[in-house]
Amino acid sequence: MNKRLVINSAPEADPLPHLFVDEGKNSEGVGPWVAQEKHMYLSTYIDAARAAAKSKFFSEWVFIDPFCGPGRMRQRNERITRPGGSVVAWRQSQASQTPFGKIFIGDIDPTRSKACEARLSALGAPVRRFDGPADETVFEMVKAVPQGALCLVYLDPYNLELLSYPMIKALATLPKVDFIVHFSTMDLKRNVAAELDPDRARFDEVSPGWRQRLSGVANRSLAVAFFDDWHQKVKALNFEVSKTMPLITNDDQREIYRLVFFARKKLPMDLWADIARDPNLNLVD
Repeated sequence: MNKRLVINSAPEADPLPHLFVDEGKNSEGVGPWVAQEKHMYLSTYIDAARAAAKSKFFSEWVFIDPFCGPGRMRQRNERITRPGGSVVAWRQSQASQTPFGKIFIGDIDPTRSKACEARLSALGAPVRRFDGPADETVFEMVKAVPQGALCLVYLDPYNLELLSYPMIKALATLPKVDFIVHFSTMDLKRNVAAELDPDRARFDEVSPGWRQRLSGVANRSLAVAFFDDWHQKVKALNFEVSKTMPLITNDDQREIYRLVFFARKKLPMDLWADIARDPNLNLVD
């Protein structure tokens, strides 16, 4: 088994504990699925891709996170804090002996992005911060990517409406790029029927033109149809979408996310398929 960074037990201490920490809704702490599932899949994919990232065909490996948050979170019913996604990614790349050459982070809240930048810098990461809405900062991120770099884009927006297709389209202009996307199926199922109202627009940027394409679809089938419609929009950017989409559930075992992976090459697709169906994913050497 490949060496893996332990992110769901005994996390290392926060290098800057005085900075802002994500405590989730109503400051109750984030759900345990963030570290135990979302971050574990991210960490495991980075480790699985380490050999490919060292290939002579890539100038370096770049990590892109336009929704970085503060880089630290407190899990519900815990006093300790845990690393956020960008920090997890950096530490895993180090543990896998394939450190990212650059880490691009952004957040609409500069308090959060500055905290994340400071934490990454304290850990020796080659970080660059981009403040502002993700659908704006990604254009600057794309311009900053060195020629020949392999990019891993990590999209974990705060709600579904922020997962804009124009943002993905901008990032898709990178010639060598793979995506891990947290798609909020709970948000979709709860609200998609209401979004048929043309005066509403929460999902209009997620899959532009969806109302016209899905006209006539029964409300009970609308969420599934929207999800498939979004897949088709992604495929139109010359990507393959993995059929393996891990299901993330909350404490009540209700579906909240699907982890969606897409890439243009067979190798990353195969790597994701392997790690996303690995029954030993939470085991650690």
